[in-house]
Amino acid sequence: MNVPYSWLREFLPDLPGPEAVREVLDALGLAVEEVHRLPPPPEGVVFGRVLKAEEVPGTELKKLEVDVGREVVTLVSGAPNARAGIGLAVARPGAVLPDGTEITAREIRGVASEGMALSPAELGVGEYAGGLLELPADALEPGRELAEVWPAEVVFELELTPNRADAFSVLGVARDLAAKLELELVEPSTEIEESPVARFVTVEVADPEGCDRYLARYAGGLEIGPSPLEAQRKLLAVGLRPINNVVDATNYTMWELGSPLHAFDLEEVKEGIVVRRAKAGEKIVTLDGEERRLTPEDLVIARKTGSGTEPVAVAGVMGAANSEVTEKTREVVLEAAHFDPVRVRLTARRLGLSTDSSYRFERGVDPNLPPRAAARFLHLLQRWTGCAVGDVVVDVGGDKPRRGVPFRPSYANRLLGTAFDTESQLAALARLGCEVAGGEEPYTVRPPTWRVDLNIEEDLVEEVGRILGYEHVPTEPLALIPAPDNLNAEEPYRREEALRRAMRGLGGWEVINYTWQSPAYLSLTRAPEPRRFLKNPMDQSKNALRTALYPGLLENLAANREERHRFFFELGHVFLDVEETRLAAVLGGPLVEATWQPAYGEGYPAVKGLLEALAARAGARVEVRPQPHQPLHPGVSGTVFWNDEPRGFIGRLHPEVEEALELGPVYLFELVLPLPEAAREFRDLPKFPPARRDLAVVVPEDVPHVEVLDLVRRFGGPYLEAAELFDVYRGRPLAEGQKSLAYHLTFRHPERTLTDAEVDEEMGRIVTAVLEAGYKIRE
Repeated sequence: MNVPYSWLREFLPDLPGPEAVREVLDALGLAVEEVHRLPPPPEGVVFGRVLKAEEVPGTELKKLEVDVGREVVTLVSGAPNARAGIGLAVARPGAVLPDGTEITAREIRGVASEGMALSPAELGVGEYAGGLLELPADALEPGRELAEVWPAEVVFELELTPNRADAFSVLGVARDLAAKLELELVEPSTEIEESPVARFVTVEVADPEGCDRYLARYAGGLEIGPSPLEAQRKLLAVGLRPINNVVDATNYTMWELGSPLHAFDLEEVKEGIVVRRAKAGEKIVTLDGEERRLTPEDLVIARKTGSGTEPVAVAGVMGAANSEVTEKTREVVLEAAHFDPVRVRLTARRLGLSTDSSYRFERGVDPNLPPRAAARFLHLLQRWTGCAVGDVVVDVGGDKPRRGVPFRPSYANRLLGTAFDTESQLAALARLGCEVAGGEEPYTVRPPTWRVDLNIEEDLVEEVGRILGYEHVPTEPLALIPAPDNLNAEEPYRREEALRRAMRGLGGWEVINYTWQSPAYLSLTRAPEPRRFLKNPMDQSKNALRTALYPGLLENLAANREERHRFFFELGHVFLDVEETRLAAVLGGPLVEATWQPAYGEGYPAVKGLLEALAARAGARVEVRPQPHQPLHPGVSGTVFWNDEPRGFIGRLHPEVEEALELGPVYLFELVLPLPEAAREFRDLPKFPPARRDLAVVVPEDVPHVEVLDLVRRFGGPYLEAAELFDVYRGRPLAEGQKSLAYHLTFRHPERTLTDAEVDEEMGRIVTAVLEAGYKIRE
């Protein structure tokens, strides 16, 4: 957003110098990206009036006879808009242009050229080089130096945040400066002389959700031509190209007040205007000459015809070529409307058509601005051209009420850490255009409708800080305000960070994968079917929200085939019927790679050991119970119980998936977070010695170890401290299909040494339970 300093001074006559203004703008959050200093036109560039223009035979050039004051000179120009009856910027021989070109008298195609007619780019006042800077023929007396009426300019290039829609105008920036510096704001004039209108259009809004306000006004008796020099100077300073007095007046008003406008040739829309959704496949040729295909999601301005309606503009984006203002236009219908920002944004993006108009509507335009913007446009046009302004105002929708927001000055001070008095805070909000009601807090503050970003109390607190000065906010950290909604708010984050640290400490490489996956890839890796899809994905191979973490980790394994140590993990979100946070890890190859000894830590024991180490660091108990899971090998698959709650799966990847992805043996686990916690108590180290016994239980081959372990723990009594499997034996003298599971059992009393009789009694209960379960004791 470019804002000329001189334009700001029109609204704020007491504004300090440019350097001071830059500091204030930065302090207000209207960050100054760059300050451009535009010099005046160079010496020797004068105003000239074209008296005559004729073609140079055999060329596309034109011979111009130009009045430059004391003489009429001949110039040769190839510009398409070179013609009689307009004013020009003429560089006389000896003038040096901003790019270093020195102008001399010379002969071009046999025609003497006593200088050069300049484009905005050649003059150094703009980027447009496709035609001459076209001025009104009576803008100045011929021969006058342009530098006398075109002074140097300072332009602030602002980097605005999207929420500050009101600051996308010179008046919006001036309002902030006035509130901050407590300056008087001079509002731009909207005075017009109205006349009765003989004919005008009807307006029908068929889609009030897309357009909640549409205002139309009339101007007639027009002579289309260049806009005044001063208006062109401002438009060029902000980066716009002057076109003609009507179009320039719309652009001038938009940049000044922030409301996009559009002017239609009345002759083209005289049957009436309809604001409606576009029809499927409907086409329109926009002002840039491109044909565009529309959809029912697009909003259009259409003109009534005998057979129906025909689009004459894409609402809020760009007008159509079939109703534009031309040199033949004598009457115009001015559109000042308020369109839904979401609809405008979607249409502009789909069409690839970002304009100054769509840029503002997308961010939010004041819904109550159209009447004032229309009056400002008509004031300018009447002043520039002497046109007639109609007294008819068609306004569909009307003004919108201000919303009330509760505000507590004490709360503002508590959030900011300041001590601003109540009167100062309320005065700051009032200077921003807010209405304040109430005699005590909470006050009711009604922000102006141009501040679409002020919706909650915290927004108002921010405004108090901006206007009264962030320099008053203390630099030391503020104490957290205790409230039910933020107690322990960081606890889930802390737990997740602890898991990440633990996994990194175990040698894992953390990865962050896309949450979007290919449905085909999810199916290939035997993950659950996706539930959510992206309608318009940039990459068709990633259009579904993932339903598991391990498929992405398998891609990481495949992308790092050359690495032998491939232990990757990810903590992230998956999306089933509800969103879940999970931790997953995959191991491909050895856990530890060493040059001085064979690699070790491979296969299922390694990945299970990693899981147990993770649980140990968290002070939790983990068990794995055999159970099939779709993505895993049928014989190496189990459910993970974390503190006795099932939280996920562990095992080897299914062989079909390994083969399809051309991976070697892959082992993995995936857990649903948060992991259940158990109460942890501090206990002194044992003072009394343990009593140890060994127990070997003979069970059928298909009986898992955890069933026997559960049995031992359940009947081990209060003094059983630990039970640990230390051996599995198969073979003679055991029968075929039998195995022996051997356990170390540890008993301990917290306050004394256990007697052999007490330990034998505990062992007796365990043996009895084992035998009653149908198992045998191996002698």
